[in-house]
Amino acid sequence: MKAYTIKGTPERKEILEILRESKEGYQVKITRDRSGWMEERKEFMPKDLFDTCIRTEYLKEVPSSL
Repeated sequence: MKAYTIKGTPERKEILEILRESKEGYQVKITRDRSGWMEERKEFMPKDLFDTCIRTEYLKEVPSSL
């Protein structure tokens, strides 16, 4: 499962994780840490939107630790 940081407010940590991939897009989990208050939600993200977020660096892949 790949994870990406979401570009946003510096004091918030936001991570997008890909849960499943389909022909149309991705089932993702978005986790936001707002000063200790965790918010988590699952959504569908179309492939074209995901590709745009990668291209514009709104999403950056988190290196996996081995």
